[in-house]
Amino acid sequence: MAATKRSTRLTTRLKAKILDLRKKMSIQKVKETLEAEDNINISRQGLYAFLNANRTRSSLGRKPRGVMPNHFKLKPVHLKVMDSWINNNPELTASKIKFKLKETFDLDISISLISLRRRHLGWTARTSARACQLISHKNKKVRMQWCLDALQSRDDFKDVIFVDESSVEMTSNGRLFFYKPSSDIQKKCDRKPKPKHAYKVNVWAGISYRGRTSICIFHGIMDSLTYQEILKDNLLPFVEKKFPEGFRLYQDNDSKHNSRSTKAWYEDNNLTDSIMSTAASSPDLNPIENVWASMKLYLQTVHKPKTRDELVSGIRAFWESLTPEKCAKYIDHIHKVIPYVVLNDGEASGF
Repeated sequence: MAATKRSTRLTTRLKAKILDLRKKMSIQKVKETLEAEDNINISRQGLYAFLNANRTRSSLGRKPRGVMPNHFKLKPVHLKVMDSWINNNPELTASKIKFKLKETFDLDISISLISLRRRHLGWTARTSARACQLISHKNKKVRMQWCLDALQSRDDFKDVIFVDESSVEMTSNGRLFFYKPSSDIQKKCDRKPKPKHAYKVNVWAGISYRGRTSICIFHGIMDSLTYQEILKDNLLPFVEKKFPEGFRLYQDNDSKHNSRSTKAWYEDNNLTDSIMSTAASSPDLNPIENVWASMKLYLQTVHKPKTRDELVSGIRAFWESLTPEKCAKYIDHIHKVIPYVVLNDGEASGF
């Protein structure tokens, strides 16, 4: 039985033989000679392609890989300038960097290489980046010192009541939204309905390792007198029941919290020594901010209020579900935030 004809990569010897045979005979004859003498099965199209590719070649070896000239254009000084540009403007795109490199150094660099070098410099892109608190240099120092004091004293915050107020409104900003038309001819809107004038309420509450205060839902702007009434009706009963031996009150530096009349109210109710000195522009250091975020997510994705009464009932339902154990988990988060604030030299922790 005849041996099976094999198809293989052409060696340098076979390439030289093909070139020599082609000088004496046709492509078809070259094909037949290779089959008879070397047991090589190669098509005429393959022979044509080989001969055309080697017509202008001076060597029968493999074609050397091309070297990207762009890789040698970006020198360390260019990368250092790129890093500085991105540091000054974190939203600088690769196409804009390409333009700046051309304008500054007369370099024509591909966008793909710029993106690669940007990653090598340690930059990572994030779409729809969340905003964080903008903090002044003065407040960075105060935040830094506050966190250092907490670390040095090993504060466990077991006797602290974290209070804050927030606004809650009916919204359509859920994370996912699925829709399906009821028929092929129906054009159902692929967007969620949104009220023209969303109903909004304000809430005040507090959490501690011993549980939650009652929640106060109110309308309008909170002034100093309103704030004092809220503390009287919601904070003092909680303190009397849960912290008879004493407590500390953590609140932000809002003007109504530190107004003259509010300070007088603290003194009249023997609370002056219980008010903690806190750093301004520090929502990441108040665990109740995460409670508000969880509440709003619950309203958007679970309760989905469509009326004023449903919004209020949803707020109360979420608040009633907060057990001391859940409150403790929220407060434990501050022990993770404080070291990050120190490492960031007082800047926002990102939490």
